[in-house]
Amino acid sequence: MTSLLPLLQIYKWSLPSSVIMAGVLALIGAQWTAREKSAQIFVLGQGASLGIVLGLVINILLETDFHGISLLIGLSLGWVTLLLTDLFIRSKSDRNHIYLTLFVFFLALTYLISYMTPALESHIAASYFGDLAVMSDAGAIGCLLGASLFGAFLLSNWRDLSLRSFQLANHSAIHRNWKNHLFDLGTLLLTTMAIQSMGYLYTMGSLFIATSFAASRSHNLKSYLVKMLVIALVGSGLGFVVSLQSTNLPTVPCVLLGQMLIGLLLYTKK
Repeated sequence: MTSLLPLLQIYKWSLPSSVIMAGVLALIGAQWTAREKSAQIFVLGQGASLGIVLGLVINILLETDFHGISLLIGLSLGWVTLLLTDLFIRSKSDRNHIYLTLFVFFLALTYLISYMTPALESHIAASYFGDLAVMSDAGAIGCLLGASLFGAFLLSNWRDLSLRSFQLANHSAIHRNWKNHLFDLGTLLLTTMAIQSMGYLYTMGSLFIATSFAASRSHNLKSYLVKMLVIALVGSGLGFVVSLQSTNLPTVPCVLLGQMLIGLLLYTKK
């Protein structure tokens, strides 16, 4: 334990940021799953990831290091992706196949750009697999602040958002209100920030792991919410701490496996 305390001091921002972000991403994933739009958020994430890569290319060409460029382009491309998929694909019966096609298209473009820009190779690996242990303090603090604010909004409006998700799923929704616009905007911002600072794998895993396990043994909305947060928060914290005990264990796989472990424990508990 004494050897762990200095490490916790070093990662005083990375650890809470990754844990809180995992919890908020799980809340987002639950709503998107309830709206039957899980495939769409994969496309949104890949579109935002492509934007982040384009921002890195611009930094390389200009010989600068402005992380805001990647975030801005990632947000812009993610927003365009969300807008176009909502307008032209959401109502189609074969939309999941179209989403997968778009996902592959964005993925192919990302690899093409990385191939044409050799200096991007290490950045591409970091943007997909991530490494929470080397996240900058500025990135960690930004993610912690954004996740905390949006998490407070989600929790305080959880019933209203869940009702909206139910209406969207059974096509009984009549109009959109400001809460749902804010939810879409927050989803776009948080997923882009998470992909940029924590990696695509961490972001996508945290969106759906807790939701998958919590949905199976929950008797009501409150039980579902509590189990989901326990899986995301406890699992992420456990995985991060375990990864710190060994220099050979990367943080992101440990965090996601930690969430799966806690999910399995809750799933098997009667």
